[in-house]
Amino acid sequence: MRGAIERRTIGVGRSNAAIRAGAALFLLASTSLADEAADTATARSLGIEGVMLAEAGKCKEAIEKLERAEKLHHAPTTATRLAECEIATGKIVMGTERLQRVIREPLPPNAHPAFVAAVARAQKALAAALPRIATLRISVNAPPGAKLTLVIDDEPASEALLDTNRHIDPGIHQIEVRAPGYLPSFRSTALADGETKSVVLELHKDPNAQAHAAAPVLRVDSARTLTEAKPSKLPAILAFGLGAAGLGVGVYAATVVQRRSSLLERGCDSKRVCPPDLNPALDEAKTWATVSTAGFIAGGVGVASGIALLILSGASSSSSAPKTKARLRPSFGATSVGLDGVF
Repeated sequence: MRGAIERRTIGVGRSNAAIRAGAALFLLASTSLADEAADTATARSLGIEGVMLAEAGKCKEAIEKLERAEKLHHAPTTATRLAECEIATGKIVMGTERLQRVIREPLPPNAHPAFVAAVARAQKALAAALPRIATLRISVNAPPGAKLTLVIDDEPASEALLDTNRHIDPGIHQIEVRAPGYLPSFRSTALADGETKSVVLELHKDPNAQAHAAAPVLRVDSARTLTEAKPSKLPAILAFGLGAAGLGVGVYAATVVQRRSSLLERGCDSKRVCPPDLNPALDEAKTWATVSTAGFIAGGVGVASGIALLILSGASSSSSAPKTKARLRPSFGATSVGLDGVF
């Protein structure tokens, strides 16, 4: 008995869930139908306003109403009147394309008589407007491989339109073509109703782009300096500074060595044998002797390099000097520092 009650309870729960799901779907469908009905009613209201404006000869105002009506709910009646106003305001290509879509759309067998009349009206309007469409053929004389940018009436156009007959509204049109490295080319042309015309645009090299591409590039070679640039004496000055610093260190270290040598001479015997307490002074004298030698070497190299750089900077800045290569090489001896070179 208990199991039967449980089964009955479960069955009732499932039935309630199915009812709730069905109710939810019904509400969603009802909401969708309500929204669609509201859009249709709004489109009908906008369409009536647009048709009244069109019949009053106010096509510019009518287009705005009719376009909004078409976005909310398409109908052959509003589409046909919108296309007629587009044609009346000079947008013949756009209007005729819209009329052709209205004519191609199949109507149901029980279509409203207003829709049937709208399709017949579209056929009549299309037959009258098609002969008014003009044809324009655009060609560009440009080198092969030039990346062209085509603009017609301030609107970008595909390069595929070149050298082909393009349907276009009658009137005055501005054509522009551009390409990297070339001057832009402009052309204005006027077409009458049904007229066919060809225009050719010429692309010419941009002289500024040529000058930029032909600008000489200066290259630095490891064996010579740029004669086009004014030589700087800063490296020579820096070399002299480093040489002076090295010589200063060498002189100071030599002075310390001399002082320690005097101390050792007084404390050591004639055979240069010194007592143990003078060993620190002896080690210090040796260290400062090494420092002095290194300082004099560095100072000599710095001074020699400064002289060489100064000579080279003076020689390269002289326009009358012969164009010969200077080779410099510092030389070192046991007690001397020098400079070998060919000028």
